[in-house]
Formats: sequence, structure tokens, C-alpha cells
Amino acid sequence: MSAIADIWDDQGWPTGETVERILSGHPAGEAVRAPILNSWRRCQHAGLTSGIFQPRLIDDVDCDNTLVRAARPVLDRLQTTVDDSPSDVFLCDASGVQLLRVVGDPSKYRGSNAVLAAPGFSFAESDVGTNAAGSTLVERRTCQVSGNEHLWEPLRRGTAVGVRVCHPLSGRVEGVLGIAAWRERADAQMMAIARRSAHAVEQRLLELSTERERALLRRLRGSARAASGVQVSMPRDLGYLDRLALEDAAVRLVAQGRAAVVEIALSDGRTATLAAQLVTDSADLTGIAVHALISD
Repeated sequence: MSAIADIWDDQGWPTGETVERILSGHPAGEAVRAPILNSWRRCQHAGLTSGIFQPRLIDDVDCDNTLVRAARPVLDRLQTTVDDSPSDVFLCDASGVQLLRVVGDPSKYRGSNAVLAAPGFSFAESDVGTNAAGSTLVERRTCQVSGNEHLWEPLRRGTAVGVRVCHPLSGRVEGVLGIAAWRERADAQMMAIARRSAHAVEQRLLELSTERERALLRRLRGSARAASGVQVSMPRDLGYLDRLALEDAAVRLVAQGRAAVVEIALSDGRTATLAAQLVTDSADLTGIAVHALISD
């Protein structure tokens, strides 16, 4: 028992030797959550278990792209929440490169840690190991990373949560929005705030879409609500390869587990629009329904 117990600190967090001990064969037990263990194993495979990495800073990052324009008002509203607090809010793109950061406690980013607050710093898992931005993107789900669950030393004093930001029309992952705080000052509301903020950015992305795209989404949502089942009806004249393409796209939409819309070009020049919607049946079971519209 002692060989396992001595890899956890008094608060139940892993010690600095935990990664090496577990990945060398010691049982992880239930204390190491699946997303963290998955990340540690990926990082071990990439040779990132020592905690000493060279951070990557990208000079030509685009800090005025659509994601930034959608997110900036959301982060501006959060500024008053994090001012003079131990919390920060960060936004990274789909590759884990930081685009925006609202800093609550500037003392965290003095000296060598200043790069952590800079636009262009890469939080990709392949660059700094397990962390709430990069690991959220790789795991394709919301992640929380605390203390020595991080592999890079400068991150180990903190706790952070990351939530993916997906475009409401395409379902494409645009980036990740997260909240970070000192580990001992982490708040139970961090996850809820991050989720609400990510959703607000997604709504802003929708607002920045064209009127045609928004009208299409409204039409599809109305059609999905009117549908009585979850099967996708396809025209009889749809070719075999087109049918396979639509079925493959539908499977990928269902796997995302969220509302999304994609357009598929058919071999005869028509366009198929697939909309995935959350549905709940009479037994309160929730699933994904995919509805298709074929252009004339």
C-alpha cells in the first residue's frame, strides 16, 4: 500500500514522481482520471515526461481572426470577474495556440512565466504535455487538469479547465476556452463559467455567419423538430456512393454528440445538408438525430 500511497500528496493530488511511477508499472487506481492517464501515456510516447520542455512561441499568430472577434466581447465581460482574482480566462485556437488571455493576477506571469500570458504561446499537448487546453483538444472533451497532473513545471501550481468551442453550423472545432487559477484557490464554479462562456462564443460565431447560413440553420432546426423519428430519409435516386458519403457524414455528426450542420456536395451537382440535433424521447433518453435536406 505504501508504494502506491506515497505518490499522492496530502490533498490527494499526484506528487511530482507520479507520472514516472505509474507509467513504469505502478497501479494508477481510481485517483488518476481517464483523460489524464490517456494524456500521460501519449506524452510518454512522445518523450514528454521529464517536466522540462522548451516552450514554443509562434510569432505570426493571427489575433484578429473570426474566433477572436467572436470571443473578444465574451472575454471582455469576464474581465470584471477575474480582475484582482486568482483566475485567468484563456482562448486557444484548434491547434492549441493561445490567442487571448484575460489575466486576473499579474504576479503569476512575471519573469520566465511571462510567456504563458503571451499570444502565440503553444499549449498543444505535444509542446507542454498534459494541460487543459491541449489535452481538451486531443481528448475531444472537456478536461480539468490540476497540480502535478501537468507535466510542465510552470503549470503545476495551477488548476485549469478547458471547453471546446465548436462552430454551430459546421460542428468544426474552432478552439478551446478555459479558466485557470492557483491550485489552492480553484473555484468549483470554474467549469460552469467555462462552459457558459464557450457557448457564448459559439453563439457569437453564429452571429458572424452569413444570413444565408443562419436561415439554413433555422430551416433545418424546424425540420428536425417536426420529424417524428431519427432516421434519415434519402431520395430514391440517390447514387450508391452519394448514399455512403451521407451515411459516413451522419455517423461523424452523431459521434460529435452535439448540434451541428454540414453540407455535402453530391456527384450530380446537388448539395445535401445534414443537421444533427439533440433529441429526447418520452423516457427522457437523449440522443442525436440527423436530418437531411437535398437541394433541387
